Amino acid sequence: MEGLTLSDAEQKYYSDLFSYCDIESTKKVVVNGRVLELFRAAQLPNDVVLQIMELCGATRLGYFGRSQFYIALKLVAVAQSGFPLRVESINTGT
Repeated sequence: MEGLTLSDAEQKYYSDLFSYCDIESTKKVVVNGRVLELFRAAQLPNDVVLQIMELCGATRLGYFGRSQFYIALKLVAVAQSGFPLRVESINTGT
């Protein structure tokens, strides 16, 4: 998604996570399996995880593209920091 700012370290880490979750090398990660494991490891309530997936469009599509996945990871960080879940929060941290 346009406007998403990632540090070099975030870009590398998110890319590695995407590759880990893209088991079949389709450039899409399905909203189950490794993605759910990853989100569960974040120790967020299920309703927050569902909200993140909805904000990224993954609930409607059934998968994350690379940009949606990166946005979801940023939103996980926002939620873990206690900030409200808004796509606008991903670059500002507020």
